[in-house]
Amino acid sequence: MTTYTALSDFLLYLVMALIAGGVALRFAPAGQGREAAFPPAVSAVLSAAIPIFAAAPVVQLAILLSPEGRRLRAFVDISTGFRAGHSFLILSAVAILLIVAFLFGASRWIQAVLIAGAFVAVAYGSHSATIDETTGFLAHAVHLTALSVWAGIVLRIAWKPGAVPDWRGFLKWFTPLAAGLMAVIIGTGIVLMLLAMKLTDYAASWVLPYGQMLLLKHLGIIPLLAAAAINGFLARKDDPPAHWLKVESLLLGLVLLFTSFMSKLAPPHNLDKTFATEGQAPLTEKLIGSVETPVTAHFTPDFNGLAALAIAFLFLVLLPVAERKSLPGWTGAAAGIGFIAAAYLGLMFVTSF
Repeated sequence: MTTYTALSDFLLYLVMALIAGGVALRFAPAGQGREAAFPPAVSAVLSAAIPIFAAAPVVQLAILLSPEGRRLRAFVDISTGFRAGHSFLILSAVAILLIVAFLFGASRWIQAVLIAGAFVAVAYGSHSATIDETTGFLAHAVHLTALSVWAGIVLRIAWKPGAVPDWRGFLKWFTPLAAGLMAVIIGTGIVLMLLAMKLTDYAASWVLPYGQMLLLKHLGIIPLLAAAAINGFLARKDDPPAHWLKVESLLLGLVLLFTSFMSKLAPPHNLDKTFATEGQAPLTEKLIGSVETPVTAHFTPDFNGLAALAIAFLFLVLLPVAERKSLPGWTGAAAGIGFIAAAYLGLMFVTSF
């Protein structure tokens, strides 16, 4: 069930990001990106998918808490009586309003308010909001909104770059916006991480399933930022760098995927108690062996680990080199994924628990 709900969350994030990116493009100046906004019918179809993917947590609870034959009733009860159910109902209502807004040509401001309301509904049902009603709720809402606007614009432009008639004009509008969004994403991301765990437990949490996903997410952000810098600053051409835009969108997808799985796992508020209930992440057991409580993390120089980190650095350097040398488009994607894999192995091998 964890895989089902995580993949549903991933698809929900993806759909909402596309909607948010499409709405954000309507605020771009004419000729600098506004033309790339989705047609109203496409935005309406995307909005119709929101309740389908948002229902996953309610479906999961209905299956876990009720016997077969009474699950429809349980679905209704959970929708009206649980926080996850309230989030689902609000999202469904907002999705209906979005469909109406797109099909009947509501103003871009109304569309923006509605999609922002959808992110607020997701944040209301999040784990961070249950930890801290104010800080966790607001941080999650702002974090998800900023990430989705950036991701949605990149995904839209990456797969239809020809929709932007003036590429340099688009960069003039989008580059400062993307920089501001990234600053917000990083700032709120730090707040959310500190709500979920102690900063001193960051490395030690890597033995947990949650910590594994958090580490992969953070590692995925590094080549993502490199690809974004290439598209925003290095690849200053009159035409969109289609291959590199696709690389950036692929890395964005990986970060969203890691985030989706991480949101379904227990965060280590108390590291040892979480370890006792959740157990060790299966992959770490194969890589470093069994870990016992109390869980601590120490840097231990290891040849294999240092070699893997050196390879990760070379993969990262390969990203701008590949752009400068006009290497095949798959090179950037391979370098980004290679960095994540090599850096992950390197950190696991140089850390003793």
